[in-house]
Amino acid sequence: MSHQKKDLPSLPQDARGKMPDPPLELYDHLPFQIGMLTNLIRQVTSDVYVQQSGLTAREWRVLGMLGCKGPMMPAQVAAETGMDRATITRAVGKLEKQGCVFTGGDEADRRRKVLYLTDKGVAICEEIRPTMNARGLELQEVLSKAELKYYYQIMAKLQEKAKQMLDNT
Repeated sequence: MSHQKKDLPSLPQDARGKMPDPPLELYDHLPFQIGMLTNLIRQVTSDVYVQQSGLTAREWRVLGMLGCKGPMMPAQVAAETGMDRATITRAVGKLEKQGCVFTGGDEADRRRKVLYLTDKGVAICEEIRPTMNARGLELQEVLSKAELKYYYQIMAKLQEKAKQMLDNT
């Protein structure tokens, strides 16, 4: 399944410039294609919500995860979003200053911190929900029900394999 490369402008050649032989086939590389699609979809979905809310993309990912899953420990948010813990800590600090989240204790283990949405955080999630749903449905419209079912099956297989590969590193 060959994909066309975007035409690049003709650039001057320099004898010091090198190319692998044969050139890399990134456009036929599954991880590259998934990354490109992910970035494009993010631009037309979550970047739109973020722009409307005044949050950064990282702050929205934390807020959105809490709006999806409920109270979570920072490490759980990191695992679910794929962001590192330092990024979560910075985003949570900003969200706390904005009054969107607060950090509470865990009664079973007082050393653990749990993140909670405030009323303002809930309001932002509810404000974003219609745009989020509409954008998601607009993207889904290009797929039949069968294609969507297969898409989710394929994604589950790829996620499982990636987790196995991560465990083996």
